[in-house]
Amino acid sequence: MLADSVSAGTPFEVAVTVTHGPGRQVTFPAVPPGAPETATLALGDAQALAVRRLPPSVRGSARVDSAVYRVVVFTADSARVGPVAVRVAEPGSVGTVSTGSALVPVRSVLRGEAEPYEPAPIGPVEAFPSAAPLWTALALLAALMAGGAVWGLRHTLRRPEARVVVGPYAAATARLDALDREAPAEGAAPETIETHVVAVRDALRGYLADRLGVPAREATSQEILDRLDADARVSDEATDAVRHALRPADLVAFARVRPAPDAVARLRAATRAAVDAVEGGVGDGEREMGNGQSSTAEADALPPGNAPSPQSPVPSP
Repeated sequence: MLADSVSAGTPFEVAVTVTHGPGRQVTFPAVPPGAPETATLALGDAQALAVRRLPPSVRGSARVDSAVYRVVVFTADSARVGPVAVRVAEPGSVGTVSTGSALVPVRSVLRGEAEPYEPAPIGPVEAFPSAAPLWTALALLAALMAGGAVWGLRHTLRRPEARVVVGPYAAATARLDALDREAPAEGAAPETIETHVVAVRDALRGYLADRLGVPAREATSQEILDRLDADARVSDEATDAVRHALRPADLVAFARVRPAPDAVARLRAATRAAVDAVEGGVGDGEREMGNGQSSTAEADALPPGNAPSPQSPVPSP
């Protein structure tokens, strides 16, 4: 290497020497004609543009052949120049020897062969546009945000309107009515039938959870039936009705049974009967409790002279 650092795109020279004994002829790689437009000779990362053969020199019994290549690199940071394959011929044989290689730093500033690149002069400073439109838009945005906050606060503090509360029984019957209207037709896909049956089952489970406080949405069917057996508000007939509705739905949901549309209609009827049976027992119990409380209130409202004494028996009707 004749340079300790190079610039990308700037040609530099590389000298190649071969020392050998007498009787040998050295041939350096030739640069293709028309380089670099037509073709180039690659010397590692470098591309040879031209070569100049130097006269040989003799050092005692050794001979030194030299050539200087004009090369260029286009890599960043560093480039490896070489090795160069040189052909050595002697009587009776021809061989090839390779020179070593050298890693040369590549400067990041591109320079031409004549003068370094100079950037164009800086032009006059242009005036910045007025910021008035931006401030106007920000003011309008702030006004809109403040108005929205005031409206939201007034809407939040407004007296809540009366809401219609739908009880569990009404919600369940309304859901079953909707499912009656959405009943799968003959020849419906198995997935459609399964989705419909699961919806019927969930209507019953949701009613039991909301009406009785039973964790019916996440419990198994047997756990639901055990809770109903232990609930004094639910009669044995109502528990049997719930069992009659849950068992077929479990076969569809878990055993992959696909009933016909008429069987699905019977399942909806059984589910409605289970809801009516539970509601009938629970509703009657609540009405009896209400009547008992009314009688007690009436007795408390009697004048002291008419109220029965603790010692005297209360006459039976």
